[in-house]
Amino acid sequence: MAGAFFLYHFETVLCARLVLLVLIAWVGGDAAQHAVPAERQASSVAIISVRGPIDDVTVVSVMRRTERAVSDGAQAIVLEFDTPGGDLLATLQLCNYIKTQMPANTVAWIHPHAYSAGTILALATREILVAPGSAFGDAAPIQVMPGAGLIPLPATERAKMEAPIISEVVDSARRRGYDENLVQGFVRLGGELWLLRNASTHRRALVDAQEYHDLFGEAPPRQALAILLPEVATDGGESEAPIAWFAPFAPKDVLASPSHAPRPRARISASERGQWTLVGQIVKADQLLVLHPDEAIALGIAKGPIASDQELAAWFGAATLTRLDENWSEWLVRFLTSWPVRIALIVILLVGFVLETLTPGFGVFGTMAAIALLLLVGAPAFVGLSDWWELIAVVVGLGLVALDLVILPTGGWVAVGGGALVLGGLVSSFVTRDLSSAAGQQQLFMSIGSTLAGIFGSITILWFASKSLPNSPLAQRAILTTVASSQRRDALTPRRELPPLASIATALTTLRPSGRVLFENRPVDAQTTGEFVEAGMRVRIVRHRGTSVEVEPLDSEETGTAPTNRGESA
Repeated sequence: MAGAFFLYHFETVLCARLVLLVLIAWVGGDAAQHAVPAERQASSVAIISVRGPIDDVTVVSVMRRTERAVSDGAQAIVLEFDTPGGDLLATLQLCNYIKTQMPANTVAWIHPHAYSAGTILALATREILVAPGSAFGDAAPIQVMPGAGLIPLPATERAKMEAPIISEVVDSARRRGYDENLVQGFVRLGGELWLLRNASTHRRALVDAQEYHDLFGEAPPRQALAILLPEVATDGGESEAPIAWFAPFAPKDVLASPSHAPRPRARISASERGQWTLVGQIVKADQLLVLHPDEAIALGIAKGPIASDQELAAWFGAATLTRLDENWSEWLVRFLTSWPVRIALIVILLVGFVLETLTPGFGVFGTMAAIALLLLVGAPAFVGLSDWWELIAVVVGLGLVALDLVILPTGGWVAVGGGALVLGGLVSSFVTRDLSSAAGQQQLFMSIGSTLAGIFGSITILWFASKSLPNSPLAQRAILTTVASSQRRDALTPRRELPPLASIATALTTLRPSGRVLFENRPVDAQTTGEFVEAGMRVRIVRHRGTSVEVEPLDSEETGTAPTNRGESA
């Protein structure tokens, strides 16, 4: 009985301990779930990838995907960056969108790189996460011209370009509690910062050369390379981030307007000498700041390391994680709006239009020109990067040129007006910025150069085509003709001298108004004075126009008379 009682007692205690362990695990798991800060916690998270150069298409794409994520119920958005940088105005526009219209719980994930514009955008989010081996920084503005490479900026122009970027990153720093001087190290040269640590409180602070001199009574040591010393990144992970020069805005909501100006921290003075020790130089005068994961976390710029989607979900305490990438149409628009492609499309448009004008009917050249025009002006308009009036201007301009060349000979004035419309529409389709801004003026200069390059390329191709195309089999197949089989050999022979004026010929093809007529059993390029002439009708040659003739149909009385020219064919 004693053994049975002991066994029963042992089983009871064992069951009680198992139940206790289960309760501890359950409570611990629940506590871990609730350990996520309230401003970060989200059950549904959407990842919006930002890859490659940042441009106008990126802005449109991020806006589209954000609206979709919000409509699908996402409580947090992660901007996953892998970018070398991008357009300045597109970056500033997207920064404003992040701060004013995106959800408050918008986070940046550097995975794996976010240089230049990517850094500026990451600073605008609520917090920054870093992947192992990632890096970000080096956000100084540069000017690049296609075909010419990097263009040096004079001091005044550089300062003008830096001003809005400095204003943007300082605003982000004050909202997020970053050190204002530190974030400026991403953008411009000249600033120097040293990291200090309080021996008793273990607090850290970033100081400039003057503050260092006031504290220690001597000039700060300048290293050959500004790096973080090992203890900065391996201080047990327990040290707080450096004291921000400005306290963060209150309230913490990213979309809330600050109720008062940020309070600057008190400068460290000589009275605290002996309490602070130097850790190392962080920002050097001739180097732009670039941070890696441990450094960014130690300096308080990044909140934590995230290596995978699973870790990202745990960071938010999320149950669902959805990826939203760019779609194929956005990728296609980015390709079609690149400068080399647009120059090539201009060449195809002009060459196709000219060749179609010089050949009868609507053939392969006209189709090529129409497709090139749609891709050149229509594709950007579909995503809001250009206006439809530019497409209309090009179409109307080409129509006026064709009208002058083949229907209404007016001495070229109508063609000149049409050409001006074409040129204006093509140039305007490249410009997406305000012409009063430096970026808009640069776009205008580049658009004029690209359009002129396309015109020069089309003239070159047309010159070579005039030498080899007329007698090529491809040209004969592309031109819509109706030559009798017995006359095909004559139709492919080179043209001789033009028929005399007032000669009578027969329309070999339908003249709409261009085509061919048959004179002395050989075809001759012709166009009417404006009327459409059906194939088989008799016409009179009234004018020579280069290598072709201008004809007019015979009236009903003349068609009933006997032939008046021995060269007329029945």
